[in-house]
Amino acid sequence: MSLISNMSSTLQDIGYHAWTLILFTHSDFKTTLIPVSVLGLGTAQVCPSSPISNSVKAVFWLWSILLQFNINNQAVSPEEDAKNKPWRPIPAGRISLRNARILRWISVAYCCLLSFYLRKAVLVTSTLFTFLVFVYNYLGWDQNGFMKIFILAYGYPTMALGAVLVAECPGPAPLAEILDWKKYPELIVFSLVIATTVHAQDFQDVEGDREIGRNTVPMMFPFMSRLVLLFLVPMWTILITVASRPPMWLGAIYYGLSLVVGIRSILYRNPKDDARTNFFYSVSFS
Repeated sequence: MSLISNMSSTLQDIGYHAWTLILFTHSDFKTTLIPVSVLGLGTAQVCPSSPISNSVKAVFWLWSILLQFNINNQAVSPEEDAKNKPWRPIPAGRISLRNARILRWISVAYCCLLSFYLRKAVLVTSTLFTFLVFVYNYLGWDQNGFMKIFILAYGYPTMALGAVLVAECPGPAPLAEILDWKKYPELIVFSLVIATTVHAQDFQDVEGDREIGRNTVPMMFPFMSRLVLLFLVPMWTILITVASRPPMWLGAIYYGLSLVVGIRSILYRNPKDDARTNFFYSVSFS
């Protein structure tokens, strides 16, 4: 009975800590993990000898570096989460701030080792992403709306590129050739879309951002930042559908979603409505 009791207690502890890690990334599942996974796997020539295995590895790698970002981000500004997302591990008391700050460095080492194990080229993207995380969180670039957008415009495509590299079959090509951005026009377009529209994610957090002194684009340009979405999200949708030529019904669905994002951003402006608009935005840019 003692052995069974110990095993049960151990499993409960493992489940508790696993759920804590998931909670670090929970709010980014629909806004980052799913759409970037869709983009990465859609861009990649997934390895035909192990398509399912490599796709699962790509999504797991993406979640891992997203976890690294979230641990760093939440350990730096727990007071923001106490206001905006009190269910996250630190404000909810699932992990102490001290332990979270230790865990952030463990996550950096873990992501480097995982990336190197999967593919040397992936280690390059992981290292670049870690640098962007450092600049974002520790040099104060997250406090300025334009700097934040600049980092995200590089960060999102970097994550997508890593997912592409994990999903594909490793080959003998030189590293410089593998990482040539001209081979990935989809990711360049993705970067431009993020640079011009990603502030849609900031509307729901305006109150919490104001309390910690962060100055996002929606705070600097309350109406114009919403009006921009009304024009740019449908515009990008039209350009991308014309270039990629999906079935007409699918193009119509995404164009309809883009109109929902633009119109909602103008007409519905409380935090709850902005969170829902952000959901539609995440679906539309995937």
